[in-house]
Formats: sequence, C-alpha cells, structure tokens
Amino acid sequence: VSRNPDGQQTHFPVVENIHVDNILHETIAPARVTEEVADLAVKMATRISETLDLVGTLAIEMFLTEDGRIFINELAPRPHNSGHFSIEACDVSQFAQHIKAVCNWPLRQPVLLKDAVMVNLLGEHIEPIMKAIPEKPDWFIHLYGKDVPKEKRKMGHVTILTDDMDATLDSVNGAGIWKVQEKIGGRQG
Repeated sequence: VSRNPDGQQTHFPVVENIHVDNILHETIAPARVTEEVADLAVKMATRISETLDLVGTLAIEMFLTEDGRIFINELAPRPHNSGHFSIEACDVSQFAQHIKAVCNWPLRQPVLLKDAVMVNLLGEHIEPIMKAIPEKPDWFIHLYGKDVPKEKRKMGHVTILTDDMDATLDSVNGAGIWKVQEKIGGRQG
C-alpha cells in the first residue's frame, strides 16, 4: 500500500510469497486466492496505512489460514523485495509510487498489466543464471551490483511475465538454477 501526506492511498495487487530457508524465494502476482480474500487483505492494509498515518510505501506480510483468516506478520515501511515484480508487470513500480507518495504528488492506482513471477537470485544462483541468460530472452534479470556473491545473500532477482502461471512456475523449477523442490511441497526444480 502507498499513501501520501494528503491521505490519498493506493495498493498494488495482492501477491503470494513462497519462502525457502526463511528467505523469499518467489513472488506470484497476483496471489492465487479468492477475490474475497484479496479484498480483505486490501482492506486490512488500508486500515493499517491510515492508522500509522503512513507516508510512502508499506509492504505488509500476511498469513492466510486454511479457514480463510488473515494474520498480519510483518510491516516493512519501504519498497520491498516482494514488490520487485512491479517494475515490469505494473503500470507504475513500487519505487516510482514511493517517491510520488513521499513528495505528496498524486498517486495512480497501480494496474497489473501482466501476471508475473519474481524469483530471487542468491549468491549460489549467480553462476547458473549467468549461464542461463542466452536461453532466457523473456526473463528480466536484475543484478544488484554487489561485489561478492555469498551463499544465501540476495544478489538480484528475475521477473517473468506470463499468460500461463503453471507453465511459468514449471519452467522456473525446471531451469536448474534453484534447487528447492523438496522444500516447497515436492514441486519439481
């Protein structure tokens, strides 16, 4: 959610995050939840933003229980790794929206132009992603310019725009870059 000093608020699409070893592995936009769940998440985010008198962008991590209840886990008062998909997939990125909010400029309601998957690149993924670049012309690869690729250190991310979420998730898991299948419910990878 983003909010400017005048109280104008907007929100990005509700996304689904998958963590591996307590590190964000991938973000799926939009989240694979019902419209009712997404609406409730937005209402909760809006209320939190108003209560905090937020200026800027706030990422809110929520947990969804099997019975449909939502619990707030974490507030991150800044653009967040889970929102990096917005660079390619939305008509305004979380970074541009944050600057507009802080400057008290009018905000536009972000629109998801295309479904997307964002996958983090950790130190151990740098060598495999560099080898994969020639085979992945549709992948948007962002490297953060950090000098030393240490294991478990976020070094960048990949965003993939998609018309077929299942096929895209299968292609990510089959790319041989991320070895996480047994940690995320037995999916191939």
